Amino acid sequence: MIRKKKLRADILRLNPREDACQIARLIVCDGFLWDFNRALEMALFRTFASPGISGLLARTGEFSRNGQKRYDDTSLLMLQLLRHGYDSPQGRAALQRINQTHAHFFISNDDYLFVLSTFMLDPIDWIARFGWRRLSEHEKMALFIFWRNVGERMGIKSIPDSLESMRRFSGEYVQENFRFHDSNRVVSTATFTVVESWLPRRLRPFVRPVSAVLLDESTRRAVQLEAPGRFMAFIVPAVLKMRGRWLAVFGRSGEPDWPDGCRTYPKGYMVETLAPASLLAVERKQRELPSESIWDPECNKV
Repeated sequence: MIRKKKLRADILRLNPREDACQIARLIVCDGFLWDFNRALEMALFRTFASPGISGLLARTGEFSRNGQKRYDDTSLLMLQLLRHGYDSPQGRAALQRINQTHAHFFISNDDYLFVLSTFMLDPIDWIARFGWRRLSEHEKMALFIFWRNVGERMGIKSIPDSLESMRRFSGEYVQENFRFHDSNRVVSTATFTVVESWLPRRLRPFVRPVSAVLLDESTRRAVQLEAPGRFMAFIVPAVLKMRGRWLAVFGRSGEPDWPDGCRTYPKGYMVETLAPASLLAVERKQRELPSESIWDPECNKV
């Protein structure tokens, strides 16, 4: 384990523009992996409030038929980037997989930009509310540059040049695009079903009320999620903040136990196959999958 003060000193010595990948990884290693995972889950859910995005997801049917796989695929691809950096062999493979998948669909640049904005903003905002410490401006800048560079490698155009500009774009997008549509309900319901499947039966009724506390009002309205009651609105943030205070005293920093997607891939996975099965079938007809692939030994866990 790395002592927290030393790790943060290492972060401050790095340049947020030139060393964005290294800083992003070190932030995760500073006791924030769980926070990043929860923030990116909420970020993904917020995109379902836009009919342009949810409509595409509903038409593919993947969240309804293979919700756990789609969750694991998305999580694993994002964590490949955070863990290894976008210019590493693993990161390039993840970006290639993402771009190949998206190439099968028409997605507007604004929809791409909004999804990118959630990856930039939601972890920062989550950590500000519930993290064991707040991120410095130095760290926020590095995360912005990290995701901006990811966006550029995905071919996204007109990416705002600052975190503040991205936040303004996100707010404008929400005002213009968040509204109820049946596809929002279809995709959000499928996602709730996935999350509920992780829990004992007695705890499953709490998934939606807890999510309602953590999601903003615009998202709740657009997916028709009932507003939380007073008790849940009090207890959920209180528990998360208590967790942050406990970690500030007793938590450790260092290499985390990176998720390995073993719900879907108990024997390991190939980055090239982190895509909907229907698209993989199309690609197999066009060319054979390469025999060599990136193998994560962590996925040998049972």
